[in-house]
Amino acid sequence: MILHGTLGKRHRRTALAAGLVFTVWFAWFLVTWLGLPDSYPAPLCPADVPPWWPSFIPA
Repeated sequence: MILHGTLGKRHRRTALAAGLVFTVWFAWFLVTWLGLPDSYPAPLCPADVPPWWPSFIPA
């Protein structure tokens, strides 16, 4: 609603794109923060990061 009220008045596509980017970022944050239990990768991965995780994305 905030994006629609501020950006959506003049730039509807920008508001939709910003909302989509925020939604994807927030979902990624929830998956990395809540989705992995503390004990899952420790025996396999010393840094608690799976080997397939991209290095440019912080975990």
